[in-house]
Amino acid sequence: MCIRDRYMGSDSTAISLMESKAKTLQKLVSKKEKGSQDLKSIIHFIKNNNLRYPELVLDCSLQLFAEYPSSMGHEYHIILEELVNAAIESDFLDIAKRGIKSLTVKFGRDNIKVAKLAANYFESNGEENEASRLHDKLSALNKLDLKIQKRKLAFMKTRGTAQEYIEGLNNLLKDNMNDTETWLELGLVYLNNLSWSRALYSYEQVILITPSLLYAYVRIAEILYTLGSSENLYQARNYLCYAIIHDQEITRALWTLFAVCRAIERSGRSDNKNSYLLQLCQKRLKLYYEKSKSSTLLDNYSFD
Repeated sequence: MCIRDRYMGSDSTAISLMESKAKTLQKLVSKKEKGSQDLKSIIHFIKNNNLRYPELVLDCSLQLFAEYPSSMGHEYHIILEELVNAAIESDFLDIAKRGIKSLTVKFGRDNIKVAKLAANYFESNGEENEASRLHDKLSALNKLDLKIQKRKLAFMKTRGTAQEYIEGLNNLLKDNMNDTETWLELGLVYLNNLSWSRALYSYEQVILITPSLLYAYVRIAEILYTLGSSENLYQARNYLCYAIIHDQEITRALWTLFAVCRAIERSGRSDNKNSYLLQLCQKRLKLYYEKSKSSTLLDNYSFD
C-alpha cells in the first residue's frame, strides 16, 4: 500500500476489493473469442465499478459498432456515450467529435449529457472559449450537481488565476460545507500560496467532517511546525502522535514528528515525552526502511 493510500484512509478491505475487480476484469478480457455480449460486459463492468481503462473501452466500443451494431438495441446510445468519453480521454478527438454529433442529432445540444461531452471535447481540443461557455451554462443550469460544479472548477484551475480558483472553491463550499474533497483542495491551494492560517482552517474542517483522514492531521502538523512557536510545536506533536497511533508506518508523519521534537528540544522546552518520541521515531523509521529493503537510504543520515 502506498503512503498516500494510508493517508487517505484506505484499508485492506478496499485493497482486496480493487484486486477482486481487477481479476474479474482480467477474466472478461482474456476470453479469446468475444461476442457482442462479452464486449458489452467489459464496458459495463468498467463503467459500473468506476474503473479507468479508456483504451480498452474504446477498443470494445469500436468493435461493437463495427461488427455488432444491431445487437446493442436500447444500449446503443449508452455505449456511444462511453465511446465518446473513452475517445476524449485517449485523445482520439475525431472519433469523439463524430460520436457527439450523433448524440446531438438524437437528443439535442441542450441535453445535459451531450453538453458535458461537448465541453470536455472542446477542452481537450484546445477550444477554451467554447469549453468555458458550456461549463458556465451547465453550472448555471445545474447548481446542485456537484460533479458539474467541480468540472467547471477543474477547468478554471488550469485557465484562471489562483484568486479566481480560490473564490470558486469557497463559493462551492457555501452550498456544500461537508464536502471533504473541496476542503482538501482549498487547503492545498492556500498552502501553495503560503496562506498558512487559511490552509490550517481548511484542514481543520476536513478532520471535523472526516476524523479518520490521517492525511489532514499530518498536514495540520506540518503547517504548525512551519509557523513555529512552542505552542504550535506542541500542538503539531499531538496531531502527529494521533496519526501514528492509528497507522505506525506513515513515514511522512514519523519524519515530521522527528523534526518537531528536535525543534522542541532546541527550544530548551523538551520533556520526557519529547525524548521518548525522538527515540520512537528513530526506531520506527529504521524498522520501516529495513522492512522495505531500503535501509541504505539512512546510511548517510545521522539522527543526532
